[in-house]
Amino acid sequence: MNRKELETELQAFFDGTLEEQKLDALQEVLRRDADARACYREYLLLHHALSFRAKGEELMPLPARTEQPAPPPAVARFPRRQLLATAAVLMLAAIAGAVAWSHAKRPPLRYVASPGTDISVSHEFETAQANPKSPYLEPGSRLEIGDGTMELQFASGVRGIVRGPASFTLARKDLLQIEKGTAWFQVPEKAAGFKVSTPDLILDEGAAEFGVISDPSFLSEVHVFGGSIEVTNRHGHKYRTRVPAGRAQAAADSGEWRDIPVRRARFLTSLPGVEPESNLIVGKEYSTTQYAYANEVSDDDLLLGIAPVTSGWRLQNDADPIELTDGIHGGGFEKNPGDKVQGTWTAVGATAEYQLGAGPQGGGFDLTMVRSIADWENVGFGNQAWTMEVKPVGGDWMPLTTVSYEPLNAQPLSGGGATKVTVTGKDGRLARGIEAIKVTAGRVPGSVGHGFVWRELDVFGTPAAPSGAGHTPPP
Repeated sequence: MNRKELETELQAFFDGTLEEQKLDALQEVLRRDADARACYREYLLLHHALSFRAKGEELMPLPARTEQPAPPPAVARFPRRQLLATAAVLMLAAIAGAVAWSHAKRPPLRYVASPGTDISVSHEFETAQANPKSPYLEPGSRLEIGDGTMELQFASGVRGIVRGPASFTLARKDLLQIEKGTAWFQVPEKAAGFKVSTPDLILDEGAAEFGVISDPSFLSEVHVFGGSIEVTNRHGHKYRTRVPAGRAQAAADSGEWRDIPVRRARFLTSLPGVEPESNLIVGKEYSTTQYAYANEVSDDDLLLGIAPVTSGWRLQNDADPIELTDGIHGGGFEKNPGDKVQGTWTAVGATAEYQLGAGPQGGGFDLTMVRSIADWENVGFGNQAWTMEVKPVGGDWMPLTTVSYEPLNAQPLSGGGATKVTVTGKDGRLARGIEAIKVTAGRVPGSVGHGFVWRELDVFGTPAAPSGAGHTPPP
């Protein structure tokens, strides 16, 4: 990218007109080219100065103009190039001072973390606000959250709550780029131009309340709770749609949009006083030998014999979601006569919902363990990525666990292997009083179609007695 092309795209970026397909390329240039970053800084300063002036505040006040007679022709003049260079230096100096003053007066973004939150902040520009102890972010600042929760308070009036693990960059005062995380936002009318982007989607908000979930192993999701927003898929056909209140959409890899249930319980709208400690214990194992866990499937767990409600699975070669919980591991391709793939073949976003019912005592089931096995002879299908939600008796869906386990990525596509994941609770229980379970397949990097062969999913538990309280999964 030459200088002229860079300046054209930077101008489009700050004007908000840069085509989405060009944004990734521009970011890559800025990451690897120091001269391009210097050019970006110049445009950023100019952008702030012009914004300032648009509000009626003059950065370089001039004295009142008075009519002066034209100078005699013999008066010496500076060469035009030198005059312009001098003016540019003076203008940049004035802009830099004004921008520093404006940032000190009104920082674009202030953040507050809940107790115990693990954060890391880096800044593109070294200003008075850009120091490790400052609670402010400026354009170009990047923040990462390990465990914990953070509140974002924008000068425009936008408020957000981000749950870790998460990472995001304040690209502009009105554009937040979220690489990973679960975030809730409240956008007032006066800040209707606020935007959020993820690797999968772009949100152009009006006044709205909404949540965004971004994870490299899963489809990005947007959940709208109030108002409505415009969203554009960054993949494939790049379809754009408006999502009204009470609806949720996932950005499919094809560029289309997929309706999903609204899940308000996934989002926090205020900082917790104390970060809840997770009750989950997650065990992970893998082997480069196929069938390593073939003898660990169960034929007496809670899901056995239940026909799930499914969507989105690959059904080629006799693969079928019903085989995910049948208690049979199976062999390699065409090893079972009449059934080429004894297991299910996932697609990103495929779902299966199992109705356990209220149980013999009417209180649903107390879950004690989840075990998942993936296995195949090649093409990276032995890894696994999925989420599980649970629904208490008479309650709403709640997230239980998210798994993204890809230890076989270093294997060549001709290599096979198996993975096993077990999830238990520290107090012996994963969730109490559950009447339904839903799983959603994620994205496995490096495999063919980002899918995997899911051999078996076993969920263990016991009937629960009716109770007026406690029918929720531990945090």
